[in-house]
Amino acid sequence: MKRTLLAAIVACAAISCTPNISTDYYVINTEPAMAKADTRFPMTVSVNNVRSPSRYQDQINYRTSDFKVGFYEYSRWVEPPSEMVRRTLYTMLSESGLFEKVDPSDIAWNPDLVLQITILNFDQVVEKDGDFAECALTMELLMKDTGKPVWSKQTRVQVKQEKKGEFVASMSGAVAKAIAESIADMERSAAMKELAAAKKK
Repeated sequence: MKRTLLAAIVACAAISCTPNISTDYYVINTEPAMAKADTRFPMTVSVNNVRSPSRYQDQINYRTSDFKVGFYEYSRWVEPPSEMVRRTLYTMLSESGLFEKVDPSDIAWNPDLVLQITILNFDQVVEKDGDFAECALTMELLMKDTGKPVWSKQTRVQVKQEKKGEFVASMSGAVAKAIAESIADMERSAAMKELAAAKKK
């Protein structure tokens, strides 16, 4: 009986000493400003689901070297990075006016092109000279009817975290910059211009 009572007292003491740490949830800005493109391709495009490594779920990642990564236990994304990147890409591509129509899925209609996206990196990079938000994306435009690729681009952007606690703001900037650079490259693409010219005939 004494042992049972002692065990109960020890358990209660352990619970009372456990720090009450709350989990903070974050989301990037998925509606950044996007300038209008000078070109308008006479084609429609759907934005496919974004693929990403399994480590990018709700926990925020940090990387201290090329080979060492970690997770923040009490700082989490409110949704997977793949969903945030997809929504940001859809918003920016729509606002650019580069295509006649942009749709977040290819289920209900038959677009000319399908845009596939893969997240390569979505981390806080911790270095001696400061912390950075790194977003690396690979994008590829495919013909809907044939699956033939007509454009592809890999973009890697780092935005310095100026102050402690500003990682999410830096990541918002990194994602927006990576997508803007990809859209600009898409607009300059000779293959895309050739495809658009053929579409007009």
